[in-house]
Amino acid sequence: MEQKKHISGLPDVLVAAALMIAAFFLPFVGYRYKKVNYTASGFDLLKGFASEDGKVAYAAGNIGVLLILVCSIVILVCALLCVKEVKNLYTGIACIASLLVIAMNLYLASGIAGALKKAKKVHITYGSIILLVLGFYVLIRTLITLYRNKVISALDFMAIPGMLYFVINNYIPMVGIAIAFKKVDYSKGILGSPWVGLDNFKMLFQSNGNFFTSNAWIITRNTLLYNAVFIVLGILTGVVVGICLAGVTNGFLQKFFQTSILLPQLISYVIVAYIVYAFLSNETGLVNHLLGEANAVNFYAEKKYWPFILVFIFIWKQIGYNGIIFLSSIVGIDKSVLEAAKVDGCTKWQQLRYVTLPLLKPTIITLTMLQVGRIFYSDFGLFYQVPLNSGALYDVTNTVDTYVYRMLMTMNNISVSSAASTYQAVVGFILVFIVNMIVRRHDKENALF
Repeated sequence: MEQKKHISGLPDVLVAAALMIAAFFLPFVGYRYKKVNYTASGFDLLKGFASEDGKVAYAAGNIGVLLILVCSIVILVCALLCVKEVKNLYTGIACIASLLVIAMNLYLASGIAGALKKAKKVHITYGSIILLVLGFYVLIRTLITLYRNKVISALDFMAIPGMLYFVINNYIPMVGIAIAFKKVDYSKGILGSPWVGLDNFKMLFQSNGNFFTSNAWIITRNTLLYNAVFIVLGILTGVVVGICLAGVTNGFLQKFFQTSILLPQLISYVIVAYIVYAFLSNETGLVNHLLGEANAVNFYAEKKYWPFILVFIFIWKQIGYNGIIFLSSIVGIDKSVLEAAKVDGCTKWQQLRYVTLPLLKPTIITLTMLQVGRIFYSDFGLFYQVPLNSGALYDVTNTVDTYVYRMLMTMNNISVSSAASTYQAVVGFILVFIVNMIVRRHDKENALF
């Protein structure tokens, strides 16, 4: 028997949405300036305002306040469309809009004090609090309605905390991409800073006159080439180690080898940097001690050695982790397949070549895709801490991540740092898309999307 559809409307959500819009006329922010108390409504924040001498200022067109108003209107429209009968699509849109209202309110509360210069006792007042409470009410009400209509289940509710974290931590900060197109002036704030278009990217791509001597070329070349080598050698060594561990039949020895080979993965790069220094130090390093004083090498000033040193250190740290992953895949192979190959007269090498390796293909493709997804990102500890941030090695150790860090912390240029980070994200996305397209063309089942 078909279950009767839940047809009750959402009049309470309609009232809540109307109150949310009305709350924009109420004081959102209170502050004290020159011994006088002031308040600013939601529409004041939207229009922007300043004191007579310009000390207390709030930039017009704030994206957070504007988004709160737009989402409140969206909730009102969706509630009107659901007055007579609940429509799951509009209810879901209202649910998402209420979530954005809550998030933007919290964002406003966290950043308002820094936006009002020279003001004292800056605080959120009852207008913003009412809007936040109504946002939570609409969120809970729409979620309950969707649950009753079986649009979402109890498992979906369990996923909500993770989704909230993902949205707040990964998507809302993407608004900060605007920094890459501004010349940030801390006295004016990010929103009040002048718009410079692509000037920050020109500085990145033409820092030394042309592209092939620019910082962009160096960090792009180093990041891509290092990661390409890391992916190839990491998978090859992982497969070899996994096969070798699978061949160890003694339980004690297998646990011993698995534990010992995984230990480097657990060591911090700070410790690794000191271990490398103990080997390569100019005066007390083991390598220079063995070479003798006449043949001593200043490793922290010689660029030609570091591509090999960095690759070796990375493989040393990752080989155990990759080996365990492939070992788990090998252990999952149906033993009857290997036994059938053995009965047919296959040697160990033939079993490996025609049975084990083909069955490891999905794992190899998946790991490759996951690592290609981060091919334009580098291990900060490996490229910054291990070479001890030596300026003489920048040509072979400077990657996108270290460049962003140095521009931000050393040069205090947040605009160019943001431009480099934006460039990293865009190129990384393009590379993932291209590699997935290639994999999809040859093996559709193993493509990510």
